[in-house]
Amino acid sequence: MKLKILGSAAIATITGVFMSSLGLVFTAPARADFMVCNRAAKKAFVAVSWTDTQGQTWSRGWLQLQPGACGSALNGRVSNAEIGVYAETLGGGLVSGNTRRCVIWVQVEPSWNIRDAGNPTRCQGRGREMKAFEMIRTGSSSDYTFEVFD
Repeated sequence: MKLKILGSAAIATITGVFMSSLGLVFTAPARADFMVCNRAAKKAFVAVSWTDTQGQTWSRGWLQLQPGACGSALNGRVSNAEIGVYAETLGGGLVSGNTRRCVIWVQVEPSWNIRDAGNPTRCQGRGREMKAFEMIRTGSSSDYTFEVFD
């Protein structure tokens, strides 16, 4: 059996590629999803709220989930984040809290994003209303799942 000895340039190249690959594995920003699961007996309509890296407050809706279904409400870096959830079900179930954010009724706009969502003056117009979101601190896990119940 013959062994092929690599020159120092080849070893340096291989080592560099290997180390770069390790850097991607260990230093890439963690991606995570904020999932919502509907444990209610009726269809759920879910809105979420968050603050971006520039300090701008947003709200987004409506994630529509059939009973037993789950869906991604936010993609990206959601670990150690504070995310607000507001949900209604066709059966009257409700998730709400103390933090007011703007939403647009699903009958008016089934899919939307609102910038400056905590500002009541930005929440004027047809179908817009301030709702009380429950704020959740996600922790350091890679994914977070919130459940809606009746």
